[in-house]
Amino acid sequence: MRERRVFDRLRSDISNSAQREYEKAIEILVERYNTKIFENRFIAGGATEIFTFALLRSVGIKCTLISDNAVGGDILLPQGRQLSVKSNFTGVKAIRLLNRMGDGMREWTAATLFVVAGVGIVFGAPGMVDSSHIRDTSDALELTARGLRGLMADADNVIEMKIAHKPPTEKAGSSQKASTVVAHDILRSTDARDLLKALRD
Repeated sequence: MRERRVFDRLRSDISNSAQREYEKAIEILVERYNTKIFENRFIAGGATEIFTFALLRSVGIKCTLISDNAVGGDILLPQGRQLSVKSNFTGVKAIRLLNRMGDGMREWTAATLFVVAGVGIVFGAPGMVDSSHIRDTSDALELTARGLRGLMADADNVIEMKIAHKPPTEKAGSSQKASTVVAHDILRSTDARDLLKALRD
């Protein structure tokens, strides 16, 4: 499986400096954009995809970021294979594989790099997990915490890293909110003095 070989190459070839940069980037991300604020979850997830894409490229893996317009995968590998990137900054808990939109069943089909706080990057693919550990909720398809632990039980599936936990809930008030940052940036770049003054008043 090409996706497995990609993970194995990352695990064997990752440099200490690239790993430290990756860990620091995630630490700053979850500190600035606490995922307790719902909209920040999309920002944190998207940024983690970009960091992970860069990490793969740092070891010479040819890949393309496709998360903007693909369903099921985030990173395109040669020969049309796809990798998904999923993150959980609360630790080893159930993790969303797919969001459900509309009626009908959706299946987990793409090999996935799970970025897990306190653990690192965990490789998983549909054939590696018992179907009892895939849970269909009202709005998502999830890998249970037990299923994630099952993947982690094999050390060959894990790149150990210092992935930061999100700050506690009580610190969410001091977190930036993505829409607020974007709105202020646009108002400053367009010199919208009246609107900026109204926000300050």
